[in-house]
Amino acid sequence: MSNKFKIIVSVILCSVVITTFSVREICRDWLLDSNREQAENQLLTYVVDIRRVLASYKYLPYLITEQKSVITVLTNSQAPTTLLQQTLTQFDKAANTKGWYLLKPDGSLLVSSRHNTNWDTNKALNITTNLRNKYGELDNDRGVLTSSYISNGIANYYLSLPINHQGKLIGIAVIEVDLTALSDPWLAENDFILISNAKNKFFLSSHPEISATDINRLGTADIITHELSNNANIYSWTIANRDYQVQQVQLDDLRWHIYYLTPLNDLYRKVDVAGFISAILMSLLLSVLLYRYERKQKLYSHAALKQMIAGTNVGLVLLNNDRSISYINPTAMRYFGLSNDTFDKNDNNHKLYASQLLTQHQDNNAVVSQLNDLLITPTFTGIEVFAHNHHGDDFPALLSITPLAWSQRRGSLMTFVDISKRKRAERALSQANEQLETRVQETTAKLYAAQEELLLSSKMAALGRMSSAINHELNQPLTGIRTLLSSNLLFLEQGNTKVLRSNMALIDKLVQRMLSMTAQLKVFAFNRPERLIATSITDVLSEVFILQQPQLTHITITLDIPDALPQVLAEPHRLHQVFSNLISNAAAALQQTSQPTLLISARMIKDKIHINVMDNGSGVDEAALTHLFEPFYTSKKIGEGLGLGLAITANIMRDMQGEIFAHNNQQQTGMTFTLMLKADTSN
Repeated sequence: MSNKFKIIVSVILCSVVITTFSVREICRDWLLDSNREQAENQLLTYVVDIRRVLASYKYLPYLITEQKSVITVLTNSQAPTTLLQQTLTQFDKAANTKGWYLLKPDGSLLVSSRHNTNWDTNKALNITTNLRNKYGELDNDRGVLTSSYISNGIANYYLSLPINHQGKLIGIAVIEVDLTALSDPWLAENDFILISNAKNKFFLSSHPEISATDINRLGTADIITHELSNNANIYSWTIANRDYQVQQVQLDDLRWHIYYLTPLNDLYRKVDVAGFISAILMSLLLSVLLYRYERKQKLYSHAALKQMIAGTNVGLVLLNNDRSISYINPTAMRYFGLSNDTFDKNDNNHKLYASQLLTQHQDNNAVVSQLNDLLITPTFTGIEVFAHNHHGDDFPALLSITPLAWSQRRGSLMTFVDISKRKRAERALSQANEQLETRVQETTAKLYAAQEELLLSSKMAALGRMSSAINHELNQPLTGIRTLLSSNLLFLEQGNTKVLRSNMALIDKLVQRMLSMTAQLKVFAFNRPERLIATSITDVLSEVFILQQPQLTHITITLDIPDALPQVLAEPHRLHQVFSNLISNAAAALQQTSQPTLLISARMIKDKIHINVMDNGSGVDEAALTHLFEPFYTSKKIGEGLGLGLAITANIMRDMQGEIFAHNNQQQTGMTFTLMLKADTSN
């Protein structure tokens, strides 16, 4: 499947989808807007009907007050009520209501049209509450009042009228209206109407299957607002898993909400049908346009193919099924030395076959064999052959044969590319490669000789660096011994044997340390410590401070090392060497500082001890930070150091499975070296 065909199909599908979607949206908006207008008109009609029906009951309570026996029954507790009860029963049946009642002022039932009336205190309380004025007293000057409430999912609607005698309230006439009379017209119209009270409790439903009690029990989803393309708002509601378009209005005097619901299932089906029809029509239209386009393309395909073949710089030959040449482009004509006289596809005497374009070279045997076999369709890609030029000059070429159909015919397309220049270039390149190989061998021999000389020089340089390192490592303890011996002469003259013995013990330790250093040269060469043991940071620092006391006399030294800090895993004498190098470098950096300070702190972070050695000296350039731990890198003057101290320190830290970092201080001058060593957690 070609990319062009894929693009056309994709465009058709996208057009169909977009058209279908647009038609569905337009149809949906139009139907929803039509439903909205129809629902608004119908809802207004039903509101008028509701008010008309309720108004027809409003004057019924006056029929009770007009009965002559009412005053007697209300004022005389011994008066008979049978005649009045019969009258109320007749009125009840004639008016098609749910009950006629005569109540005392406190709401208790006196006479009822129903023998088994379901009168309770809630009904009485609702009616008397409605008759009370703002001061909490029964108002006997009011006319007919309406009362409604929902009990057990059933709506109770009453018309009540105060009965006065000699300026005093002596009773209440009550008519209970059957609200189902409101839904009779809706059932006839097959409309879905819901009515709820001020507390959003539904008490009337015109749906034959969905009652108000069911809706109150199952609950309803929130009303969802949709804005149409004409900026009109449409409201939808889901009740009992069904979608409805809803219009609502509020009766302020009754505090009722009336909802007119239109099912959306039919609308959805209409939208689907419209979308389906639009998809079919759009598909047919695009299919017709595509057919016309393809037909137009086919009319020009053969001419375009010949024009393409004629204009290319590659030799192209069209073959018929019998391997005769149907068309040959000018480039191929030039390759094979052909002319219109020597080639005529319509003249059998001058007909040319594909095998005649190739020489009888043995490398062509497989290709010629397949070209002569008419039972198979030869297919080759980029094989080298020897082509035959009719002027007698054969040439190498790249041949490709591909099956091809054109103008309702089938055949093959032969592609020839003259590679004579490439072959000459390959021969020249082969000769150049041979010459280059000879030169490479000669150069390699010279490099081997130079490598031997360089290796010897490297060994001598390594020997020199090792000698310098040994000299640097031994100079510090020797200097300490010399200082202690000078001090011993003074203490000997003073007869201070106690200090003399202490210094001799330190000299012995330094000598032992020197012996240990020379003994560890082999271990140092292999870059691997013999054993890491628990080492006290404070003990090692105390020894370093004693040995370097002359250099530290003018420096304020602060130690911030918690007593509970664990010991580190290290080699004591090598950790001593690390601290000696860092403190010696810090002392040198503090020589030009007016108030030199040296802070050594240690903290435990996870399972490692972080030791910071911070001074307020001059620091170093940021560019020099990356070279601090390189051998022979130093900022000191000639004769003051070889630049091995920090390199040896870094090697020692690596041997002890630790790390060292350096950075300039941010808040003050100077720099900080951070050592990281494993903590001894065995205790």
